Amino acid sequence: MKKRIINSVTAAALLLAGPAFSAGPAAPAKTAPPEARPLAGPVQNTLRIGDIAVYTPVTGISTAQETYDIFAPFDGRIEEIQTELFAFVTPKAILARMVSTEMAALLDSSAEDSKKQTERRWQDIYSYTEIKPETEGIITNVYADQRTQVNKGDRLFTVAKKVVLIGKNTEPLYSKLTGGMTAVMSHVRNPDAKFNTSLTGFIKLNNSPLFNRLWLEVTDLKDGIKIGEQFTGVLTIGKSAGAMLVPRKHIIESGGKRFLITEITTGLETADETEILGHTSVYLEPQYPGAETKNGKDKKNR
Repeated sequence: MKKRIINSVTAAALLLAGPAFSAGPAAPAKTAPPEARPLAGPVQNTLRIGDIAVYTPVTGISTAQETYDIFAPFDGRIEEIQTELFAFVTPKAILARMVSTEMAALLDSSAEDSKKQTERRWQDIYSYTEIKPETEGIITNVYADQRTQVNKGDRLFTVAKKVVLIGKNTEPLYSKLTGGMTAVMSHVRNPDAKFNTSLTGFIKLNNSPLFNRLWLEVTDLKDGIKIGEQFTGVLTIGKSAGAMLVPRKHIIESGGKRFLITEITTGLETADETEILGHTSVYLEPQYPGAETKNGKDKKNR
């Protein structure tokens, strides 16, 4: 009898507790429609119209490119050297004057005061040969000396058709490089020696995406440019006037593309689609995780 009373009490307790453990749906919470909820998020900014100019300091070492040698046309002797190392020469320039072995022996047998007379007397048979370059360029090597014997085919000079400065930008560069950009370069030890150059090649340095290996060809070859010397200057990347400008950190990059969240003007709408009519100059500054804000402004950007 006592056992039955306990079971009855337990059953009554379970019946009273039943509604608290039921699996039925909870009452829906009351929420405001999306249009009524304020959007807490990025700060609004406006595109700025202004001018922008980008330059980067560069440094490099001068190197000779597209070189060729000038050889002795016959056995003989170099009588005069009329150029010097690193001189700028043209096809009209006389690098040296040489005579044949026979003419050299004849001149050596003549007294000093009668050499001119001997030259005039034998000019139809023995004459001086002028050594000239094929193209304009820079003398990078002089192998012969005055009054020295040479054989046919001996190397006399080396001429570089081009001089290229191989270097890099010394400050981070965020703009893209293109061939043909120009830089005025100065000799480190002689700042007055300035040369115009044009960018002919570039590659990004390993582990340094903002630094590049540069090839700058000298476009105004002239006296004074020495091979293997250091030069510094400024490379002009570009200029724009009346450009739309935004801070670079406000641009979002994704999948190799760049985006800016701008205000749009809309037209017709359905529950699923909206017609885009255009955009304004107002955009949203992106907020990145961990950025501390105060009054809607990024503290780091103030």
